[in-house]
Amino acid sequence: MVKYLGVMLLVGSTGCALKYEALKDTSLPNPPTTTVKIYVKEFPVESKANVVDPRMATSASDQPTQYVTNALASHGSKLVQISRPSRIEDLSKALLHELRRDKVRIFTQTDRVEVLDEDSVRQVDNPFTLVSADSDEADLEISGTALITSQRVRKVFSPQTQRVQVEVSVKDLKTGKVSKKNPVDAGIVMTFNSRELEEALAVAVVTSLTQKLLF
Repeated sequence: MVKYLGVMLLVGSTGCALKYEALKDTSLPNPPTTTVKIYVKEFPVESKANVVDPRMATSASDQPTQYVTNALASHGSKLVQISRPSRIEDLSKALLHELRRDKVRIFTQTDRVEVLDEDSVRQVDNPFTLVSADSDEADLEISGTALITSQRVRKVFSPQTQRVQVEVSVKDLKTGKVSKKNPVDAGIVMTFNSRELEEALAVAVVTSLTQKLLF
């Protein structure tokens, strides 16, 4: 079953409302009464590859490229991972590009994303306004980390990614409090190092920033 972001709610007389997870544990009104002024500090990206054994490849026609972990794997299902060089070292520029839009893009589902199109993303109102890092008007400082996961088979890295994970940290500039948000783990299968992959990573961050929950 496809995991759709967000929640289906039956709100009765509880008085609860959907609120931005990004604003949870901050001093700002939630839902906000005006656009939230933010700046992006940094968003480093790490790339890793799972080392797999081609001799253990499955022959199923519907999963021709699936492999199990090789003999170097440690106990249980834990994967052996190695670092993989990547040109995508920081998402700040791509994220700023996404956040300048009046309508920002978010994922509709995160099970498997091969292209950014109307089936994988939708547009929502942008609740944020970008300001400079030295602006006295800034409400929040946004930072975080991203992880790209791919494979290495027979000492050759796979041309496509398997998954990505982004984790956002929000600093309330009024109180100094920093809160980490729930990671977004997405099955993004795209060409490694491509512009579209970088774009998809930024969309994953925006998905985290604009996610609404009932609390």
